[in-house]
Amino acid sequence: MPNPISFILLLATLLIFPTAMANEYQLNAERNQLEKTVEREYTPITPSNELPELVSSSSALDSFNYTREQLQQNKPLTEFLLNQAVNSGNPDLISYLLNIYQHFESKDTILIRFAQAQIANKQHNYRLAIKLLREILAERPDLNPIRIQLGITLFKDQQDDAAKDQFEKAMSDTALPEDIKLLIHQYLMALESRNSWKIALSVNYLNEKNVNNVSSERYLENTPFIKGESMLPQQAQGIAYNVALEKDFNLRNAHYLHFENNLNGKNYWNNHNFDEIINRTYLGYKHKSERQYLAILPFYEQQWYGNHRYKRSLGGRVEFNYWLNSHWQFSTALEYGENIYRNNYNLNGNSKLVSTTLLLRVNPRTFFYTGIDQIYERTKERSYSYDLTAARLGWGQEWQWGISTRLSASMVKKYYKANLSLGRSFHFDKHRQDAIYSLNLTAWKRDWHLWGITPKLNFKWKKQDSNFSSLYSYTDKSMNILFEKAF
Repeated sequence: MPNPISFILLLATLLIFPTAMANEYQLNAERNQLEKTVEREYTPITPSNELPELVSSSSALDSFNYTREQLQQNKPLTEFLLNQAVNSGNPDLISYLLNIYQHFESKDTILIRFAQAQIANKQHNYRLAIKLLREILAERPDLNPIRIQLGITLFKDQQDDAAKDQFEKAMSDTALPEDIKLLIHQYLMALESRNSWKIALSVNYLNEKNVNNVSSERYLENTPFIKGESMLPQQAQGIAYNVALEKDFNLRNAHYLHFENNLNGKNYWNNHNFDEIINRTYLGYKHKSERQYLAILPFYEQQWYGNHRYKRSLGGRVEFNYWLNSHWQFSTALEYGENIYRNNYNLNGNSKLVSTTLLLRVNPRTFFYTGIDQIYERTKERSYSYDLTAARLGWGQEWQWGISTRLSASMVKKYYKANLSLGRSFHFDKHRQDAIYSLNLTAWKRDWHLWGITPKLNFKWKKQDSNFSSLYSYTDKSMNILFEKAF
């Protein structure tokens, strides 16, 4: 006959363990979301920053030595130089010449608006630039250079469908020079890539020495009760896997419908009691511009544990991401979810997340970030409710010889809201408090891949200190090889 004390402890652990694992996935998701953004975005203006501009050089501007008085007395010269400055994209010179040119009695209003649009473009005021360029095309639809510039500006402002439309119209000009055709083709290819499905896969071997995340202490706190074998660390071997799928559908201008699905799982072939799957699906709204995006994302999440449905969550997430300049990025996320457990009414309730991250992109090879996460879990049974605060630090580096590394560390404080109870028989006179420390290091060689699959060496270390040390204090570490593919 099983030890009744061990049975009660086992039951209590089976109730709490999947919730703790969900927290770990949630905190890792905040770190992964940031690093995914960093991988895709090398500066806030990623795609357009790497693409050529519609500009040309002019020898007339190389030796610019005209006085203001000379220009004020010579309209043809000023108009000629303003045209050259607009084509070269020099905002300071455009502004200087435009200020003089506007005081002439008869002037080219299209040139003035084009000059104003170029200045707005350089100031990242794309809405004004788009307005001015559209006004010019309404009067002169035959001006293909204006159309191409409008397409580039729409591209920068994340108005993808409108940009594609302008580029395709510009390509219909039979007199288009070959170098301009190549430029437009580059933008069309970038648009196709930006609006394609993003898929990421990863898998790694698991060799767990403490799959149930419990203390190795034999005795239950300061009592003579001895824990059964099921309450001591268990071993398990298997695989962990992740499948992420997402796509933005351009609705109108810079407004998008965002779809995303994230599947995380662990399968242990010799201990299926600890198998776990968490699948979350987002479908919502995203507004994008060159420097920021705002997303409002309802979600549905289903969690399986031990090959049984364990919990489902329905909620929403708001994300805001803003590049302060080409080096600093601020991002925040708010999340609320209603949790419904399949077999335990006492765990039903809600969870709230507040996450803030500050990223420093030193150069294309180095970035650092720091962040704070807050999770508030509320359940019917108050002893399962808790507040969690996490502080995160991270460093990404591309080294010589094609080697890349990612290092992240976190410290978590977890405070439960009522005295600990294990089942209906064991009640303690203090709240549970945990301190969790973790370190994660990943290294890989950028030119080592087969069929697009990149092997990465990953080291994880975790230490949990609990005021109920005989139940929840432990240290765990592992070294694995991850296989990742993104397309």
